[in-house]
Amino acid sequence: MFCRFFLKGTALFIVAVCSVGVLLAGGCAPLPPGSEAAPAPSARLNELDEHAASCYARGLAYMEQYRYELARQQFAIAASSAVSKPLYNDAVDGMRRAEQIIHERR
Repeated sequence: MFCRFFLKGTALFIVAVCSVGVLLAGGCAPLPPGSEAAPAPSARLNELDEHAASCYARGLAYMEQYRYELARQQFAIAASSAVSKPLYNDAVDGMRRAEQIIHERR
């Protein structure tokens, strides 16, 4: 009698564990979407954004020195490697300003 109950309980437990495993493996999470924390940005992305910020700063320095071709180049590098949206927008704006000055001076 005990043996039957034990086998029946073990079988139910195995079925429950397998069901949860199938749900998790199939992409069904037990938590609702959006409840998980957003992943932290990796160190590599931070390095890229720092590189983009330094290129943007060099572009601004070149603009102050009236070296618009070099400034446009640095803004382009900053825009292509920027991770954050505000830095990307600033770099694109700087590139447009440098190109406008270059075209006005020709």
